[in-house]
Amino acid sequence: MTVQELETLIQEIVVEELDLEPGELEPTGSFVDEYDADSLTLITVVARIEKQLGIRLPQERHAELTDLAALVTAVRDVRDSGSGDA
Repeated sequence: MTVQELETLIQEIVVEELDLEPGELEPTGSFVDEYDADSLTLITVVARIEKQLGIRLPQERHAELTDLAALVTAVRDVRDSGSGDA
């Protein structure tokens, strides 16, 4: 999967779970402050990404997953390192 495909997949999951229109989601828009996401929604986003990509995002990184850019970076780091195998 290319970086662009990965970013598109993550964006699609976030848009669907936050019930947004595709053009509404900005890379640095705060999931909580700008899109009114709650903790359960964010857990669902992470779980869907983990399941679809076959990775595991370390629990200690969850607090930094505040926006799309941070989420994409975390997923890429785990995928590229191979340390997040599910």
